[in-house]
Amino acid sequence: MQPKKVVIKRLSELPIMPSTIGTMEWNQTGDWRYLTPQIRNRPAPCGQNCPAGVPIPDYLRALKAGDFRTGLALLLSYNPLPGLTGRFCYHPCQTKCLRQRIDSAIPIQKIEQFMGKLGADLKEKQNRENGKQVTVVGSGPLGLSCAFFLGCRGVHVSVLESRRQAGGEFADLPAKKLDRDVLEQEISRLVRVGNIHLETGVALDLENLPKSLSKSDLVILDPTGLPDKYEPPGANILNPFVDQEVRGGVLAVTLPGNLRPFKAAMVAHYVTAGRLAADKAAAYLSRNAEDMETTHVGSFLDANLCLGGEAEQEETWEGGRVLRESERCMSCGICNLCLQCASSCPEACLRLDAEKNTITVDLDFCKGCGICAYECPRGVITMEETCA
Repeated sequence: MQPKKVVIKRLSELPIMPSTIGTMEWNQTGDWRYLTPQIRNRPAPCGQNCPAGVPIPDYLRALKAGDFRTGLALLLSYNPLPGLTGRFCYHPCQTKCLRQRIDSAIPIQKIEQFMGKLGADLKEKQNRENGKQVTVVGSGPLGLSCAFFLGCRGVHVSVLESRRQAGGEFADLPAKKLDRDVLEQEISRLVRVGNIHLETGVALDLENLPKSLSKSDLVILDPTGLPDKYEPPGANILNPFVDQEVRGGVLAVTLPGNLRPFKAAMVAHYVTAGRLAADKAAAYLSRNAEDMETTHVGSFLDANLCLGGEAEQEETWEGGRVLRESERCMSCGICNLCLQCASSCPEACLRLDAEKNTITVDLDFCKGCGICAYECPRGVITMEETCA
């Protein structure tokens, strides 16, 4: 038997039901909460997974705005060899790109190739020297990176290479894997921006380095640019990945087992090791140099970058495509005030503070349901236990 349909035509025909007159502001339900939303910018998954720690969304955001100079400066501040990492690094950053949940990951590797080509002809401003001298023996990616970051601090750095071609093991790769012009462009930019003195074809007496290089405040040996299993007599062993204080004389940089022997795919790890070694060396040198400062790479770059010729090789991208790919970046970990959290909150507890340009949470009424954190497309909101 079908139930009889009741059609209500007048307000007086509505059934009696409970109703509230006024607001419920008196009922502050925030004390029900045991989880509290915390809104703070965090490192993006791609950057966290980058062996060199490059803040990828930051430099992509600069490219998105058409500011190639700032984008290049940000990239070089962590990775002075983007043309090599853009060709050989296994790019774990792309595996963590959240964009692949929507369509496909941002092709960071291809963008790095473009950036390496972009900066090939840049002109740098002269950096100030602080009177300290360091000699780097071996011109592999670790030694070049170390020299670059010391040079950016005003240290006078000489890189000595026994072979005619700098680059360490990269110089031995066949042309089909690495074009010699690419390697030379990468090294040339690094040398100019870091104000480095590079000598190749140098006859080195590896057994008597302290005597032959006695004018240097510090000598650093690059394991990616020297013979395998070379153990210099009297050298101090330096592991850049551990908390270790540098002593003077000759520093022989050592690498963990997974980075030995040389592997081209681990180039970003070697670059990072060089940067960390430079940090430790600078800390040692600064004991007697008050003006030893970490200077942003961007201060050495000329404002006019050469944007022509970036599509000369098949493996490089033209600027328009780089801009389009950069625009796809969601800037994970950085709140861009999309208000997805505010629109999804069932209690209307999240609001935009237009004056402070931030999102605020009304904790008097927030029940800690976590919907805002679930809906946040950039992972900026996390739910944390409420302190007693």
